[in-house]
Amino acid sequence: MENNFSIQKALLILACSIGATLVLSFGGYGIYAKTRNSRLHSDRYKIVGLVQTGPEKEVLKTAYLAELLGLSTDVPKNLYALDLKKAEAALLSSPLIARAKVKRLPPNMLYVDYEVRRPVAWISDYRNTAIDREGYLLPIDPFLSPKEIPEIYLGLPSFEAPEDSFGRSGGRWRTPIENRYLNMAFDLLQTFEGSPWREGLRIKRIDVSQAFAPSLGRREIVLFTEEEISLKKEDREVTFTFPKILRLAPKDWTQQLQNFFALRKTMVEDYKKQLVLSKEGGRFTPRIIDLRIPQLAFVENR
Repeated sequence: MENNFSIQKALLILACSIGATLVLSFGGYGIYAKTRNSRLHSDRYKIVGLVQTGPEKEVLKTAYLAELLGLSTDVPKNLYALDLKKAEAALLSSPLIARAKVKRLPPNMLYVDYEVRRPVAWISDYRNTAIDREGYLLPIDPFLSPKEIPEIYLGLPSFEAPEDSFGRSGGRWRTPIENRYLNMAFDLLQTFEGSPWREGLRIKRIDVSQAFAPSLGRREIVLFTEEEISLKKEDREVTFTFPKILRLAPKDWTQQLQNFFALRKTMVEDYKKQLVLSKEGGRFTPRIIDLRIPQLAFVENR
């Protein structure tokens, strides 16, 4: 009898506990639903502003971010009706944005933390198009200020065109370029920028469009550079610009680039001797330096 009574008592306590839990749960949900419903229909929670942060201060205009998010002052959205995941996806649909996080700032502000892609070169295959280190294309004007960065020419098909016979597809927003032409251009740019002998010399353009041509005679990398030399003349500084066009063999371009840096020391001294009699600075005729034949360098004025 006592065991049966104990079991009945335990079952009764369990049932009461479950009932109390259900009452509290439904009561809590009811309060939550009422509060949520009140928020969704209250003018107090209509979005009236956007706060943006990131590694760089206000890189993109707030109006552009609001447009991506579908926000409008004419028809304001409710802060709690906005799906934050969909809002982040909308921001990432822009080819300019690499990372984005959206949060609510009650009662009526939206917080956007984002990072813009950093362009490392212009892609001269297309107008107004740069590329970041991961191979993503991004438009510059009117979103970002003009950049003093090198140009890269890959010989790509037209935008969004299918792959050509050399394995190059047309560029696409939000899809990185992945081919051996870009890999070679990036390797060359990194090697050049990491060289201790490049002071005063900058790359203007890298052309790798013929780096893997079927004919060995046509295979080449063309590197356009500029060098500035400043001299003091009559208590003022005069600057001279010397463009150079380097022709390199794709197979041995690293060694050929080192050969050029060694040759450049002699060329700079020669330049300085010629400039002694020059009173005004200016830009000289480009010199073509062909380094494709081992142990030889052909230099000519264009």
